[in-house]
Amino acid sequence: MFAGLRKKLPGPKAAAFWGCVAGATGFYKYNKDESQRRMDYYCRRAAHNANETVGSTETVRKVHVYIATPMGELGTRKARQHWEKYVLPVFAAGALDYELTLVNETEKDADGVERVVRGGVHRAVAEEIKEQRRKQLEAESGNEELRLWRAAVEVRKRENDARGVKNRLGVEPGMSVLELWKAQEYPGLMDVVAIGRETWVEAINGVSDGSVGSLDMQMPALVPLDADTKPATQVTVETREDGAQVTDTAGQPGEAAAADTAGQPGEVARTPSAQTINYDRYDNGSERATVALPAVAYIAHENLSGWGSVARRVWSIFHDQQNVDRYASQALQVVYESTRRAAHGRQELESMGRSEEELAGWEGQQAMEVVVDSGVVGRVQIYDTQHDGAPFKDEESMA
Repeated sequence: MFAGLRKKLPGPKAAAFWGCVAGATGFYKYNKDESQRRMDYYCRRAAHNANETVGSTETVRKVHVYIATPMGELGTRKARQHWEKYVLPVFAAGALDYELTLVNETEKDADGVERVVRGGVHRAVAEEIKEQRRKQLEAESGNEELRLWRAAVEVRKRENDARGVKNRLGVEPGMSVLELWKAQEYPGLMDVVAIGRETWVEAINGVSDGSVGSLDMQMPALVPLDADTKPATQVTVETREDGAQVTDTAGQPGEAAAADTAGQPGEVARTPSAQTINYDRYDNGSERATVALPAVAYIAHENLSGWGSVARRVWSIFHDQQNVDRYASQALQVVYESTRRAAHGRQELESMGRSEEELAGWEGQQAMEVVVDSGVVGRVQIYDTQHDGAPFKDEESMA
């Protein structure tokens, strides 16, 4: 009997194979359940913030999340997936309102190789702070010229909004309809959430630039209508009796202009230069010390790209709970405003997230450096995402 049973059992190699499959499957299932249990733990702690009452005259807190292209990538897909998997569930549980900006700027070099252009987050953060400084200057007595320029800029923006909608829909909407479509501007100053080391450096540099940089701005250019840039032309091709084809290009743009400039060597078409609004002429530096600065939060993103990171990527698949503990905990610190504090000097700003620069995706890349004005370092505020200082730690311990 036992001899017949032994023949039906798998051999040593088959048993080892199926044993490995069963073990890997069980370990993966355990990791998935454990990761979800830990995410639920941080979401429960964040949910207490959602239950806080907000006064009728208070502004609901909102943060501005910036996601830039990670080192070693040409798009924001991996960073966006990282945000959606580890950070967004905690923000949603804590009812933390946010605005998400994806920054993905690329260009091709002389050899046709596409590369990422940095600086988009820097410009966006700096511009938000500069707008606050400009509005302070406009409110001062004697700066009537700046107030007139601001009114002209707002008129141009509304006109550009209407032209943009007309280009998309083919008809120009009424201003009342346009106001309904336009997102309401947040009345306060949104704190900044930077996903990844490169985004953090740009955000901090943007805070410094926005605090002390030039306030001069360009009058927004008028958005061209499709009818202006793509005039309707008709090209007719006829075949004569002798078999030759005649193309009628009458009405195509450029011919009349070419005829007008014929015989005038060196004549080129001129486009009106952008009007510069000179705010610096009114800037005595008084608003630099009083303008509110956004607090900046760093949330790590260890992007495992390249062949050198294959082993770590495989390990993360079977041991993802360590990532949940790290990233979801950092997101939880942003949910609670109580974790915001002054930065401990320039060294803390420079060292935040520097370990990411040791990853394979950073090889051969030029790492950006934190450049902060000495007068701004003492005013920079950050969220302490490196330590779990958020309340409700006793919320159903994970153990």
